[in-house]
Amino acid sequence: MIENKIIKKMAKKRFYEIDSVFRAKILGNFYEIVSKVKNKKDAEKFLKDLLTPSESIMIGYRIEIAKMLLKGFGYNDIQKKLKVSASTINNVNRWLYNGFGGYTKELKKADSQKERKNVIPTNEWDAIKKKYPAHFWIFNLLDKIKK
Repeated sequence: MIENKIIKKMAKKRFYEIDSVFRAKILGNFYEIVSKVKNKKDAEKFLKDLLTPSESIMIGYRIEIAKMLLKGFGYNDIQKKLKVSASTINNVNRWLYNGFGGYTKELKKADSQKERKNVIPTNEWDAIKKKYPAHFWIFNLLDKIKK
């Protein structure tokens, strides 16, 4: 026999309605767990379990808005491309430039990691130098001097 269980929705909690000590504990736990996520696959699983699809999409939009703002796009361009309101863009802009620096730092870090993926890996660079020694004789000479 299947029991009928009543599932209650968790009421939305307002930041300032929660005791500051308890709030610090809850947020500390959250930040600690997020900081332990090691890779994209694990982050995806964690966030899919943690957030509703709507929450995930909204965070994704915020990140896209922030990227576009950092690239110099104007509000009108962002509104047309992403179909978001000016107030949403304004909120992201405020967090981006007047927040704690996390948005900017992480977006720039992600961009630099993408750029690094386009650089020839060291092992491939060594293979190219071996394959074309006449073209890379100065590099090969410097490598020998270093040893």
